[in-house]
Amino acid sequence: MSTSQLGGSVGRALVGDRRVVFVESILALLLVWELSARLFGITDLIASPILVGVAMYELLLSGEWVTHFVASMQRILYGFVAALVVGVIGGIVLGVSSFWGKVLRYYVLVGMAVPGLFVVIFTAMAFGISDTTPTLATAIITAPFVVDMIQSGVENVDSDLLDMSSAFGVSRTRVYRRVLFSSILPEVFSSIRFTFSVAWKVTILAEVVISNVGIGFLIRDSLGRFSMIGVLQYVVLFVVVMMVIEYGVFRKTEEYLFAWREDVKSSMGTGPR
Repeated sequence: MSTSQLGGSVGRALVGDRRVVFVESILALLLVWELSARLFGITDLIASPILVGVAMYELLLSGEWVTHFVASMQRILYGFVAALVVGVIGGIVLGVSSFWGKVLRYYVLVGMAVPGLFVVIFTAMAFGISDTTPTLATAIITAPFVVDMIQSGVENVDSDLLDMSSAFGVSRTRVYRRVLFSSILPEVFSSIRFTFSVAWKVTILAEVVISNVGIGFLIRDSLGRFSMIGVLQYVVLFVVVMMVIEYGVFRKTEEYLFAWREDVKSSMGTGPR
């Protein structure tokens, strides 16, 4: 490979590869952050990447974060599962049954309009310091959106497939499993990613409002001491873990299950014109 070809490949990677562009954007953000903090002398106000990085390193070595991290992850898992189960089942019911779709549709719209902070405060006042608060808050906030996505997916299922299944005498259970669920699988995965992204935000918010253990509790403690570095080290740590789960688990699973879509696109793209 010649020097010009190598330079062209590197140039295309720097501007065309999504992962490379993502890393470049992170590095640019950190550079601007560091320079702004140093040049304007406002490290006490916005900290700096170096100070936050040193604090995170010392935090990881201390091991004090483990108990709080495990507590937060358990609450996120509880809320995530509760919201997903309620949302998927509710969406299928509302999509399949015209009666329940008409009766409960307005309640779904109201649930989507209720402010999340109000839900967190209400559940905190009702259930106090317990795992019930973030779990129930997550379910109440996210379930209506999941119901809406799943219901739309069910209503958009190809009616020809249902008519064909009925004509060939396919059992209702098999229709639900092989036709209905397979058709709404993209909506289910969209719901999974949405629910997870909201679950950890709601959980941390609930822990900030009322909790004696968890990452949110540590953030509240740092806020009480006006320690911007303390707040940012926990926020950055948790965001990194959530991004690893999102792109290392959910995204990979989704790419594996829907790999056939890329095959279809490739086949259509290489066909005769």
